[in-house]
Amino acid sequence: MQSFMLSHNSVIKSVFLFVCCFAYSVYSFETNAQVIRVGLIDYPPHINFDEDLSKSPLYQYINTTLLPLGFTLKYVKLPRERASIELFKGRVDVLMPIPLENETMKTLSLPIFHSVPGLCFKKENFIPILSAIHRLDNLTIGVPASSKIVAGLTASKANLLQIKGENATNRGLEMTQRGWLDAFYHPSPIKVYHRKNPAYKELACSYFHGFATPVYIGISPKLPEKTFNLINATYQKAITKQSYEYYFASRE
Repeated sequence: MQSFMLSHNSVIKSVFLFVCCFAYSVYSFETNAQVIRVGLIDYPPHINFDEDLSKSPLYQYINTTLLPLGFTLKYVKLPRERASIELFKGRVDVLMPIPLENETMKTLSLPIFHSVPGLCFKKENFIPILSAIHRLDNLTIGVPASSKIVAGLTASKANLLQIKGENATNRGLEMTQRGWLDAFYHPSPIKVYHRKNPAYKELACSYFHGFATPVYIGISPKLPEKTFNLINATYQKAITKQSYEYYFASRE
């Protein structure tokens, strides 16, 4: 009987030690999990700073993709003009979304989605098919000074009015709403033309199909290569299984 009691006590001690070791390993993993700081740029409707971040579709997609890797994810909202500086200095590890304007910026291997340029009109003046460029003849079309203009628009006989300054996009849209412009060129009308934008009811936008611009997720040069490879491989698998563009289009 004494032998049985000793054996029984040994089993209890073994189980207790196992539980303690397991709990410690879980605790150690959680406390030592690598922090990945994800910088976000306001880019409605993909990332929308005017609503709960958890409702933004790009946040949902990336968060679901990266969480299983065991990182502690910290999201940081950044103004567009400072975002790339924070990335290069390593104050954020990942930055999204960014049109690839700076070719020296390191990115994940595949674009997260494509933006398609187009024109926004007052709804009563809407032109749905922009490939029929003769319909743009003699229209006064506002263009942000920094935007690359598609060939179809430059080949038309439209009067292109450059709009300069940091708020060129907002001013161009307002001028269109007031009837001071016939249309406004936007590098990505989906940022404007969605139901959560108050201008949605007054404006209608169409697209220059075939002129898609890839939008990427930037990576800090200070992020360890091993971490980058892990994130990049996981991201590629997620895109292959279900692209963000498909995920975005299929949301209710």
